[in-house]
Amino acid sequence: MTKAYIALGSNIGDRQKHIGLGISWLEKIGRITPSPLIVETNDESGLGPPYLNTVVELDTPIPDPKRLLEECLRIELACGRERPDAPNAPRALDLDLIIVDGWIGNLEWDTPDDLLCLGPLLTLTLPHPRAGQRAFVQEPLKALVQ
Repeated sequence: MTKAYIALGSNIGDRQKHIGLGISWLEKIGRITPSPLIVETNDESGLGPPYLNTVVELDTPIPDPKRLLEECLRIELACGRERPDAPNAPRALDLDLIIVDGWIGNLEWDTPDDLLCLGPLLTLTLPHPRAGQRAFVQEPLKALVQ
């Protein structure tokens, strides 16, 4: 089993429902332990509505972080995430891989056919490069691992 930590965020529609749907979908790929803490934060760009954010621990049989990211992207799309060209656009559900057992570095690979709406290449940096500076990730993560 591979252990991963995934940050979940939502800032449009029924945010609590979107977070719950994301967790339900993640349960289909492994055992979930959710953080007891959900925090509300302002959109980093200052242009969108506030986010609800939390973190989950996922124990999964998927050992490859590339495949795990692909599953997270499929979940986002299934939960109504749209990907306009504008960076930091509001989103129904955002899933970020924060940490995946033993993986450090940058990965890049060809996008699977069912995710080509996201572009020809997928990239992943582990651990997540900005997670350490984001209280909306760190606070739920600390509440989870304590």
